[in-house]
Amino acid sequence: MLSERRGLVLRLEGERGDVGWGEAAPLPGFSRESLEEASNDLCRRAEQLTGAEVMDSVIDDALRRHSDANRPPSVQFAVSSAITELWADRWDSTVASVLGGGAQAVPLSALIRDDETALTDCAERYRASGFRAVKLKVGRRSVEEDAKRVRTLSSILGNEVSLRLDANRAWTYKQAASFAEAIGDVPVEYLEEPLNEPDRLSAFADDTGIPVALDETTREVSPRTLSERSGVAAVVLKPTLLGDIRFVQRWVTYAMNVGITPVFSAAYESGVGTRMLIALASVLSEAPAGLSTYTRLASDLLSPRLSLDGAEASQAEGYEATVNQDRLEPVN
Repeated sequence: MLSERRGLVLRLEGERGDVGWGEAAPLPGFSRESLEEASNDLCRRAEQLTGAEVMDSVIDDALRRHSDANRPPSVQFAVSSAITELWADRWDSTVASVLGGGAQAVPLSALIRDDETALTDCAERYRASGFRAVKLKVGRRSVEEDAKRVRTLSSILGNEVSLRLDANRAWTYKQAASFAEAIGDVPVEYLEEPLNEPDRLSAFADDTGIPVALDETTREVSPRTLSERSGVAAVVLKPTLLGDIRFVQRWVTYAMNVGITPVFSAAYESGVGTRMLIALASVLSEAPAGLSTYTRLASDLLSPRLSLDGAEASQAEGYEATVNQDRLEPVN
């Protein structure tokens, strides 16, 4: 179990004193790069950016010119985030406005973990708090136990709150099919990555009628393949694991072109990375974002830290906070 979260932040400063921050925090067990690899690459990238021109005529040109798909995804995310923040600070604008404009408040999805025993209390609290979506982790108990929990949760949430399920590729096709049969009459928004054979996802959706969502698959295939997949209701986008902002935008475009909902999700980023996720969600998606990993952090780099315990996240809050540089250690 992950008990400590470590990452890197990049600070860019323009000649007029404008500042932009980005976070590179590879997630152990999920990111393809280690923290050491990200650190070495980000240091090289920082040297290349020193004295470089990043203020192109439009932000898209700046991001395009400084993107590099061969770099670790977390580094790509950090660099594109820092450039975008720098751009917004230079023109006294918001990050969301720079990226195209978005809602002032982003709806959030609540998360109920597999080890949560007070299921009824959680469901009632989230419904009363105004959450539009709740995600339940499945696949760590028996199929029968998971199905019972889903039914209990659905009976409390009713039609007011959409129910998302996430199996993290825990099941064989037979197990997943049994689960689908056991919850067949329960309305779910989607079942995220149920199979340990992900190439059978479309067949599973077609056979069971259960809408599925892609998460791990987004790091393995091109967004172009979305048009070839049936039964996919959503793509769960974790920019820290995917890459730069332009690549994330490409996923959103391909998804929406075929009627698939983009859902933004966190990967235990600090407030520096999380505020960019909120900005991206406000611009690129209307679906509730899954940012609850942030609330698991005991402390944060932002002061004051983000308030993500409610049903919405403020787009502006993160950029009204300051980065506590006393908590940073220099990278040699």
